[in-house]
Amino acid sequence: MARPEKTAHSRRSRRGFTLLEVMISVLLLVIGIAGISRLTVGITRAGNLQRETERATEGARATIERIKCVAFSQAFRSYNATGLDDPGIPGTAPGANFAVPGLRAAPDDADSLCGEIIFPTAPDHPEQLRENVDDPKIGMPRDLNGDGAIDSVSHHDNYKLLPVRVRVVWQSVDGTIGTVELKTNLANY
Repeated sequence: MARPEKTAHSRRSRRGFTLLEVMISVLLLVIGIAGISRLTVGITRAGNLQRETERATEGARATIERIKCVAFSQAFRSYNATGLDDPGIPGTAPGANFAVPGLRAAPDDADSLCGEIIFPTAPDHPEQLRENVDDPKIGMPRDLNGDGAIDSVSHHDNYKLLPVRVRVVWQSVDGTIGTVELKTNLANY
């Protein structure tokens, strides 16, 4: 029995891949590596953001707990944005701004502290707790001294309800700005 002659095509297939086949294989390999690299960068970035958000949330929670540890009648004066009405000697209370370990303040932050405590006060009078401040995030305006009326009088000495917002704004390692805000109401009835 005679063996059929081998064609040029079957001889070439035994020799290996053509240049076109090698180029297509390399292209697919490069596309796969690029996809894996982008996925890795995305996972790393998401992990960093999650860690930073956890730090910010924990910093805000710890600050609320510190406010709760102060005598209720001194909480506002200890943590508002002015040092002039601090209990004891002016300028000795913690104030409204705080650092969060592991986070950088946003570039436009004047005091370089990424945390801020916000009470219902007029912008030009941080020492005056007011019932008529418009801040829907903490349910304002609202009766803070329990007299049944919402007025424009300062209530820094006779409040029974103290709405508080604690905000942390930071610059992430990738340059984006992150924000966490917690709200609570402290009461002394």
